[in-house]
Amino acid sequence: MEVKIDEEKDIKITLIDGDKIVAKATCYFENTPEVDGKNIGCIGDFECDNKEYGMQILKKCEEILKNKNIELIVAPMNGNTWKKYRTLKYTNGENPFLLENVNPIKDNEILLNAGFEEMYTYTSTKGKIEDAYNSKVLKDLENKLKENNIEIRKFNKNDYINDFKKIYNISKVSFYRNPFYTPIDEGEFIKQYEQYINLVDEDLILIAEKEGKEIGFIFCIPNLNELKEQKEVKTVIVKTVAVLSEYEKFAIGNILLSQIAENAKSKNFKEWIFAFMYSNNTSQKIAKRNKTELIREYAIYGKRI
Repeated sequence: MEVKIDEEKDIKITLIDGDKIVAKATCYFENTPEVDGKNIGCIGDFECDNKEYGMQILKKCEEILKNKNIELIVAPMNGNTWKKYRTLKYTNGENPFLLENVNPIKDNEILLNAGFEEMYTYTSTKGKIEDAYNSKVLKDLENKLKENNIEIRKFNKNDYINDFKKIYNISKVSFYRNPFYTPIDEGEFIKQYEQYINLVDEDLILIAEKEGKEIGFIFCIPNLNELKEQKEVKTVIVKTVAVLSEYEKFAIGNILLSQIAENAKSKNFKEWIFAFMYSNNTSQKIAKRNKTELIREYAIYGKRI
């Protein structure tokens, strides 16, 4: 058995048995999220052929991060929550949807056996768009937006850089309450979203503005994975809904979802997935109000050393 360690900015570890790579991982310890004023260590890019190899490489990662004076290790996480993180904990058996890039179910047991404890859970739910929440109260609130000079418009693909900047400005304020939130600069944010520009449907991304200043948005994308099953694309993924806290009293999140439902139905979409919602977040309450049902549960783990 051979352990290969590559030390660059982050430390990559490869476990080799004979001439075969049987496990690998990366130890992240710089520019990682902070907890109690200290950077955490992250174990990401984690893959293994079986439980034994997984346990071995996790132990090696723990030794390395301990020597870096890390007190809390989080896994799986590729450095921060803007990149791949979480394990799949439960599935109803449906095929993975677009953007669902998480570690496999088997990794839960390996992490638990290595002394990690579950820290946070997330869910994805699915429902019929025709069951979208709607009410007279919501319509009245929508009328109040106009009275307060608040407008909702669709994404402008011809000026996508500017609209991504608006989405970034809301995200950096709204997401800071999320577990392990890490600030990201505007350029890196745009780079991450820009890769999806060819998949974007302008009617499925809405931006709320007050007198031209961005205050909320909803980012949805068609589930193009359905094409792999030789099906029509009938599902929309609700990836992100965010509203600045001072405007939450206007129920903008619910109004954005209601408008997305109408736009999606006009394009013959039948179902939607509320993706990667953090447990106890208001987004889960919104998903429940829209009569969606659990299709996935995910977890992230931590270990204090």
